[in-house]
Amino acid sequence: MANGYGVYNHTNGSVYSGYFKDDAQHGEGVEEWIDGSKYVGNYHEGLKNGYGEYNWANGTIYKGTWKNNRI
Repeated sequence: MANGYGVYNHTNGSVYSGYFKDDAQHGEGVEEWIDGSKYVGNYHEGLKNGYGEYNWANGTIYKGTWKNNRI
């Protein structure tokens, strides 16, 4: 199981760089998608949770709180 800091290349082309706990994204991390979208923020048990910033490929930006992968 992945624990601590690491980089994971998803099969869909996205890349996650950050912390893991028991194979799940957990703690601070950055996830980038092939369309140019990017999330920088906190994860809890594999879900975006806490403060995070999401930049969509079209230039729209959200900065704020997430809970269970939802704004």
